[in-house]
Amino acid sequence: MFSSSSPPYYRFEGSALMAHHLSTAQLDGLPLPAELLAFTDSRLVQALTLSPTSLSSPSSGSHSSFLETAVGIATLILIRAIHLVDTTKTASASPLSESCAACAQLIASATYMAASEDRRPDKDDGGCEVLYGRAGLLYALLRLRNATKDEITTTDSNSAELLTEIRKLSSKAQLQLLVQSIIHRGQTGAAIYAAELGGKLPAPPLMWTWHGKRYLAGILHILLLCPEDVIHPYMEAILLTVDWLIGCQDVQGNWPTTAPTDSATGRSNDLVQWCHGATGILLLLCTVLRCATQTSAAPLLGKVIGSVQAGAALVYRHGLLSKGVGLCHGVGGSVFALLAVSDVLDPARKKETKPSKSNATQPSENNYYFVRAVHLAQLAASHEAMTARGEMSIPDHPWSLYEGMAGMCCAWAEVLRRLTTLNQGRPCERSGMPGFDDVDDDTWASW
Repeated sequence: MFSSSSPPYYRFEGSALMAHHLSTAQLDGLPLPAELLAFTDSRLVQALTLSPTSLSSPSSGSHSSFLETAVGIATLILIRAIHLVDTTKTASASPLSESCAACAQLIASATYMAASEDRRPDKDDGGCEVLYGRAGLLYALLRLRNATKDEITTTDSNSAELLTEIRKLSSKAQLQLLVQSIIHRGQTGAAIYAAELGGKLPAPPLMWTWHGKRYLAGILHILLLCPEDVIHPYMEAILLTVDWLIGCQDVQGNWPTTAPTDSATGRSNDLVQWCHGATGILLLLCTVLRCATQTSAAPLLGKVIGSVQAGAALVYRHGLLSKGVGLCHGVGGSVFALLAVSDVLDPARKKETKPSKSNATQPSENNYYFVRAVHLAQLAASHEAMTARGEMSIPDHPWSLYEGMAGMCCAWAEVLRRLTTLNQGRPCERSGMPGFDDVDDDTWASW
């Protein structure tokens, strides 16, 4: 119920997204950024070549996400085209240039479908989950908006037309369509949940379902990545839902995997991973803290900080997961969660505090949560030995982004990038979990 999502992102797009993510790290030992971007393009070409339906429009708004549908391929192709226009002034040199128009049309159709379905009489609260539904499509639009935030000039008319079309796809008007759909479905779901409780337990203002299970954290997280004026009308409901969510945290710092009901009282909360439990919820709560302003309501701010501290302690204790090293239910997700906590709670990592040389020599004092993220990343380097001893299992897709090694490579690269800048005594811009928490902070709402 409180999960961010479920199954892995394991097709060609996963390795393409990994390479694209790593291209910004600029670390010794990694291929050059140009080589990583060339690999990204080659994997996208493979996806288009081997699957004739790679750019097929989603069948519904409930199946239109970045991570598990053709929207992901289309988004990455358009982002690569934007980069080429920015660096070479034309997208025509890309092996994917002929696909750009189809990609733009696919995303436009997905957005229209997701919003238009709300006008049907059988509208329910489903279809907003991150891996499959509307929240995942909203993430895709935010990625496109991020890619075009800077001024890009070109004298090539086709490239200029493409940039104009991409900006329309990710305009505030399009974001508002999706956000409104997600919020209205969340209100419907909350009303259904409240009716089920019958007044026996408090209910939140927002709640969503997917295949009979309730989801919350991942959807709220993506909503909070939207620009302030898009999400402002719904901030009160979002923050009240966050407050309710904090109230569901147990004394160990974890959350139940199902929505609280009389029958669920006392149920064991034994999953600590991105898709279920504290790991995914930490990413949401850290985004809440990044959205907080100087005038934010102090009582809720204090609750969020206390909840993050308890959840982070739990993730550090149990974050070396036996299911592997991936992002979804593996160590990679634990590392990204602790890095997010470090960004908002470590004195040397906070945006308003620039690390100094002295900070670099006092990691335990100024980088409390960062050190713990590094420790888990270091332990994950022994995954082969742990697997041989039977302490860690082999995922169904061991090289994938969300189940396997591709995701852990992103986590290792992020840790090494931050260590490098920390040792040099200079600030390091954050780069969050790929496909979920890697949208720049200048798009965030505030409260």
